[in-house]
Amino acid sequence: MRADGVAATGMGLFGVLITLVPFRRGERWAWYAQWYYPAFWIAHLAGGLPPGKDHVHHVVFIVLSLAGLLLPVRVFFPRLTSTA
Repeated sequence: MRADGVAATGMGLFGVLITLVPFRRGERWAWYAQWYYPAFWIAHLAGGLPPGKDHVHHVVFIVLSLAGLLLPVRVFFPRLTSTA
């Protein structure tokens, strides 16, 4: 149980630090690094892994993490304007 707590704390700090500095600056590597979260929750949902037994929170976290990545996609990948 202690290892799960340490892992969850580390994962939370990882996400917060990347979100607060490089993600907010629009650094592309941070956008890629944040894809860890939907992948993590999809793996937990597909594998029937904890936490919880109802898995509703898995779906909520998947939707929230995907929204957080897809809504600002134009910040990280702006459209190229052609100069003709």
